[in-house]
Amino acid sequence: MMSLDKMRSTSVLRDDRKTVTQLLAAAEKDTDAVSVFMAGCTVADTEAAIFVVKGPERIAYLRELCKRQGLLTDKPVTGPVCNLQRPWEAPSR
Repeated sequence: MMSLDKMRSTSVLRDDRKTVTQLLAAAEKDTDAVSVFMAGCTVADTEAAIFVVKGPERIAYLRELCKRQGLLTDKPVTGPVCNLQRPWEAPSR
């Protein structure tokens, strides 16, 4: 299996899908309730994926499902738990 560091340096994401904004824009065009963006072509050659879930009810459902399955905790990935812009929580340079 490919390490995350190796995958980061060999990203195969399309040029129009490299930022969060671009991924969300692409997901908006998708008619599925969940859009999946993978670094590989199939599950077999992918170490990580980004899932975009559309709609507050679906987001809440999937979040709780992931928590029940032990796939998600309430700890922040990085920074604050909330995505709100709060200057006092900005990382120091």
